[in-house]
Amino acid sequence: MSKLTFRSQFGVAFLLVLLLSFACSIAVWGASTYYIFTNEKTVRPANYYEKQLPEITKYALGQKEALLTPASRTALEERIPAAGIQYQVLDVRGKLLYGTMDKSYISSKEELVSKLNTNERVNGKIVLYYPVTDAQGGLAGAFVLRYDLSLVTSNADQPMATFLLIVTNLAAPFVFIMLFTFLFARRLGTRLKPPVSRLTDGARRIQQGDLDFTLADVGGSKELAELASAFEEMRRALHDSLTAQWKMEQQRRDMVAAITHDLRTPLTIIQGHVDNLLEGAAQRPDRLPRYLRTIQGNTERAARLLDELTTISDIERPDFTLSPVSFEPLPFFERKRDDYKLLCESKQVALLLDTEGLLPDQPLRIDFLRLEQIMDNLMANSLRFTPEGGEIRWRIGYRDGRLHFEVQDTGRGFSVNDLAHLFEQFYQGDPSRSEEKGHAGLGLYIVKKLAEKHGGHVAASNRPEGGARICVTLKEMAFA
Repeated sequence: MSKLTFRSQFGVAFLLVLLLSFACSIAVWGASTYYIFTNEKTVRPANYYEKQLPEITKYALGQKEALLTPASRTALEERIPAAGIQYQVLDVRGKLLYGTMDKSYISSKEELVSKLNTNERVNGKIVLYYPVTDAQGGLAGAFVLRYDLSLVTSNADQPMATFLLIVTNLAAPFVFIMLFTFLFARRLGTRLKPPVSRLTDGARRIQQGDLDFTLADVGGSKELAELASAFEEMRRALHDSLTAQWKMEQQRRDMVAAITHDLRTPLTIIQGHVDNLLEGAAQRPDRLPRYLRTIQGNTERAARLLDELTTISDIERPDFTLSPVSFEPLPFFERKRDDYKLLCESKQVALLLDTEGLLPDQPLRIDFLRLEQIMDNLMANSLRFTPEGGEIRWRIGYRDGRLHFEVQDTGRGFSVNDLAHLFEQFYQGDPSRSEEKGHAGLGLYIVKKLAEKHGGHVAASNRPEGGARICVTLKEMAFA
């Protein structure tokens, strides 16, 4: 029943109410009939007087023409129960001689002859016509009986018992209809109350901001199940939305805390050196170049952080779009190699670029500035963790409409914790791997977001011989 629609449940319940009421009413009527016919002393059946007719007519017709004399009246009336049967005796011309009926039903001999041994219903009562014969067997008159075939007439001497019996039988269908309607309505209400209560409770919990519940398998009816399903989808959507909002709020707080922490260090250093310059620059002019280089380095560090934050703000906007331009791939990567070599030589790190036979001769169409950001961040990360005398190897290729980067270094590689959180915002590396804290942990996060914006992906792993490896794929790089 709980899988049916409410309309179907109501229809089935209504049909069952009618069928059960009819069956119970039939049972009550059958029991009443059986009681009447087996307990005639208490309540007489409707045909109580009709069953006495054979004995009455046998006596009356046995009197022959003597029945026509008024002297027979007393003996006759002793045998006819006046409460239920009326009679009259007529001569051969249809004239009323005597009886308990004042009006004769026959007005002529011809009519008398035509009605003998027949019966008719007059004003709801049954009238019987019997011939009265003389000693020679000729027609001498007629004996007429009238009775009512009803329970009320049969029990005229006990009206209250008759009334209760009739009312009980007439009221039985309505009583059973009300009884079964109440029972089925109560059962239907019992079936519908739990799911309605669950939906009400769910709405109240949502109003209070509590979304850690479920409305699966509510039941009750098809409509309630569909409503609960829609309610559950709304709850999940709200839960996901609020979770995303809470996560964004937490990220915002983390970002503010990280920015505050990362900006405080270079600004504190700058402030300290400026104070020293203001207080003692004249006494120690030899310190001026060192102080200025320190101020310059920390200023650049703060500027890089702000640039990275600006980049993140740009790429996370819903309306962010790429601006592809056409460029020759091989000259571009060779120029970047020359730029990176200067940085690597300052740290005594070797840089190898492998592009031979891997890049197309035709120009590529790609967001040139974002590609440089990806490469710069990958190089900065490798330089940060590659020791002096180490090596950084770049392998760049193009196949199947995709541009591939692979950056390898000879540093310590990634820890298990690094591999789990490497591309998250503000992750600055496992302390067991990194001794440098001069970065905000946004570079690889920017690489990941830009790769995804290009329809690609980024992955990190460790080289078997030692060191780290980062692979970037930019999808759907079309020729200009």
